[in-house]
Amino acid sequence: MVVLNELPVYQQIEQNMRDAITEGAWPVHSKLPDEITLAQQMGVSRGTLRKAIKTLALQGLLTQIKGKGTFVLNNQIEQPLASRLISFSESMKEQSMDFRTELLQLNWQQPDRKVAAFLEITTQDQVAYLERVRLVDHRPVIYLRNYVVESIAHGIFGEDLTERTLFDIIEQKLSVPLEWGRRYFKAVSATQEIAFNLGVPLGYPVMHLEQIIYAKGNSPIEYSNIWINSDRFEISSILSRR
Repeated sequence: MVVLNELPVYQQIEQNMRDAITEGAWPVHSKLPDEITLAQQMGVSRGTLRKAIKTLALQGLLTQIKGKGTFVLNNQIEQPLASRLISFSESMKEQSMDFRTELLQLNWQQPDRKVAAFLEITTQDQVAYLERVRLVDHRPVIYLRNYVVESIAHGIFGEDLTERTLFDIIEQKLSVPLEWGRRYFKAVSATQEIAFNLGVPLGYPVMHLEQIIYAKGNSPIEYSNIWINSDRFEISSILSRR
């Protein structure tokens, strides 16, 4: 930590938190440690920490969700689209769509810094890495990369991930209720790997979804990157004014 003696303590903490965001230690959309833990880590009182958080929130770098925690904000406008936690495969089943899933990879990996930050683990920990493609009418529509925390990931191995959804395995087999999640949508150009797995040209516009799923107690258990062929998929939402 850089000590800036001429600045009040809360401004020193504010600067260090800003550095953690800009340098990627706290990636966009990641959840900060709880206030007690973070105050202990930084060696300050919770009051001082809260003052720094409030300043960063006013600057648009952080946001606080009541009962959920403090999160790093994107510098773009975010528009919530829906309030129901449901996977794409569950949604497709509800619509009686005929689809199939191909499992490309299932193995243990050490997470990079971004994945570790989202799952609130270290880069020395292990996660289960799943790579899959979902096809409708024999055409790839969704390409998925999922990262599941080690504490529950052992129960995934041996399951038929071409037939069962990941949410179903976590809740029904592993008895871990999914409490809530965050999703962020963004239009991107398909890289070579994305283009190959979705069967689209290089640079083709696709929808990218970043997702973090939490169990009870606000514990993150799954982080995923999902790319969607927007020619075959649209996002809808039922909204209420009151």
